[in-house]
Amino acid sequence: MKNTVFALIASLALVFVTVPQAAHGQGARDLDPESAMHYTLYFENFKAKNYVDALPNLHWLLENDPGFHRNKDQNFDRAVVIYGALAEAEEEPAQKRVYLDSALAILDRAIPVLQSIEAEVDPFEWVLRKGRFIQQHIGALDDRKEEAIEAYWECYRLDASTLDPYYLDVLVGDLYTKGDLGGALDLLRELNDTRGEEIGVKGLVAKYFTVIPPTEQIGFLEEQLKAKPGDPELTVQLFELYQQEAYHDEMLALAPQILALDPKPNVLRLVSKMYLEDGNAEEAMAVFEQLKALPDVEIVAEDLHNMGIAHQDQESFGQAASFYRQSLELDPEYSAARLAIANLYATAASTCGIEGREQAAVFWLIADAYSRAGDAAGAARMKTAFPTAEDIFYVKKWTEGESTQVSYSCRGLTISGTTTVRQQ
Repeated sequence: MKNTVFALIASLALVFVTVPQAAHGQGARDLDPESAMHYTLYFENFKAKNYVDALPNLHWLLENDPGFHRNKDQNFDRAVVIYGALAEAEEEPAQKRVYLDSALAILDRAIPVLQSIEAEVDPFEWVLRKGRFIQQHIGALDDRKEEAIEAYWECYRLDASTLDPYYLDVLVGDLYTKGDLGGALDLLRELNDTRGEEIGVKGLVAKYFTVIPPTEQIGFLEEQLKAKPGDPELTVQLFELYQQEAYHDEMLALAPQILALDPKPNVLRLVSKMYLEDGNAEEAMAVFEQLKALPDVEIVAEDLHNMGIAHQDQESFGQAASFYRQSLELDPEYSAARLAIANLYATAASTCGIEGREQAAVFWLIADAYSRAGDAAGAARMKTAFPTAEDIFYVKKWTEGESTQVSYSCRGLTISGTTTVRQQ
């Protein structure tokens, strides 16, 4: 009688489950009636979400005929779903953990078991699924967090080209959090080389460049630029980091490449000022001409002031004065240009020298210029060069305390105006 009932159940199983022959490692064979019965019993409960009732028959199948019935991974897949659902519904922590550990055991077994019977299985997807499962239940599986990270690393080793940027972010973040900045940059470098055109990877690299120390970033970008000479994006990023970290010499070395890239006005101003500080007046003036040639660019007082400095460095004093005055015309409140004029006058007098008593009167005008610039100390310094009482006595047109007209010329610059006669 017992055999008759078993045969009847097996027959019903074949009726309810219409399946083709399974292809096992040992070759194709007819479906086993017992496997079909267990499959039917667990699958009906699985569809009805009677997960506890589904487990005994599912476990039998995983132990005895894991590839049933299409020689694929669906039985392992459903086991993970069942244990995950039971864990979600369970409130008691210890039992929840039992369910979660059971799911992880299934995730670990799936690949070796299915490969041993030559069933259809994608190792990448199963390893990735383990990592995701731990992250999904991290509150209860915090002690297994490292297994999730290792799963994502394994996926990277299996197929780095298709791993989603989200998981790449997890890997870089883990290295960064553990203080392995070199490892994080190595991974970013590798991703930039192999998948750098992807929007997600670009965003990932940019994200970590906001937290990784600039000195580390500089080394990374320098290597990238060696591999891709002249790359516009890398060149600009590296130049900006050099600026941020005050790497003056490195900025100078990179400046020609920056200037060849159709740079923005702020970059041109920076390069021009940098050349000025380095004493390269001609280069500074050339960059200023490049700035003026930009469409819709607005020349500001500082631009003109800097060109005055460039011409003064070349001892073109007349041109320098012209730029300083243009700067003040553009912005009368730009005090740097007013002080620059006073300094230019003092430099001119020192460069060309003073011949005779009357020429010493130029220092009255220079002192006046310093006073207009609000530099009392500068005005006081000029007093030591004022004409003496004896000079005033011998120059007939001078009367102490009264006004006089003064004019002095040096290398294209004329310093002239009305001032007050006073002695040292």
